[in-house]
Amino acid sequence: MFKKHVNCCDGIYNSLDVHFTSACDNKCKHCVDMRFSGLNVTRPDVSSICKTILENYIGVDDVLFLGGEPLLYIDELLECVKFIKNLTPMKVYVTTSVPKTCFDNYDKFLQLLELIDGLNISVQHHLEPVANEIRQKFDNLYDRQTFYNNLPYKEKIRVNLNIVKPFLYTRIDIRNCLVHYDSMGFNSIKISEIQHGTEHFVSFKEIFGIKLPNPYSHGCQIYLENLPDLLNCPKFKTPVLLKASCFLCEDTLKASIGDGFKVLSKLVMPAKKNKYGVIYGNGSLQKGWI
Repeated sequence: MFKKHVNCCDGIYNSLDVHFTSACDNKCKHCVDMRFSGLNVTRPDVSSICKTILENYIGVDDVLFLGGEPLLYIDELLECVKFIKNLTPMKVYVTTSVPKTCFDNYDKFLQLLELIDGLNISVQHHLEPVANEIRQKFDNLYDRQTFYNNLPYKEKIRVNLNIVKPFLYTRIDIRNCLVHYDSMGFNSIKISEIQHGTEHFVSFKEIFGIKLPNPYSHGCQIYLENLPDLLNCPKFKTPVLLKASCFLCEDTLKASIGDGFKVLSKLVMPAKKNKYGVIYGNGSLQKGWI
């Protein structure tokens, strides 16, 4: 019913994350930026970011632009992407909530889509009133769902959904969201269990009453192969990746015996070290999120 994929804790990534800006037009309470103080850099310093990337790209496969909201600065982002594509072999990905700047600067947004290798869209919910409540944003600036549906390059686009109380955590809501975005023809959908304790956390396997392997010892990212059966939707076609939480990141969860063995094995046989770093909007390079 599932296909093992990867474990985020195993040092699998060989990439640079660019925290392009600390500015964001949303205020989602479960956002990862709420857990890290970071560097409060609003306008990205393009020349410094590009210089740091050029100094550190050897042996790195990918670069991911995120924020904050990187597409609030669409001109600066385009400049960085063009630089990377011209001077390095790295693949480029962008994570965004698709702010109104994408709608207002549609030609530039399409240019960006053409250049990059992948776009992750954080849609929050298929019902915009609920999505706006998650974003803490109560103005309908443009018709997001129509905008998503009409996008080209859908083979490059993944939809991200967060399972989070009290907004998207029931079986029927998750089913309706998945079916809604399945109809749009994106390359995949990623659903993530949001952490931060009982206020927000809910387990996918408990929602659907299924058995899944322990995420730490067996891999926290798995493709759900029998999702059409779970959703009672035999025509469902989009690959769906589940990002499950484990005891390391969610304090309401407990470690299993298998987890204990894995912890011991990692002490005896350290995992392969890949190149990874976080570049902030001022061009500074950190070993991880601060």
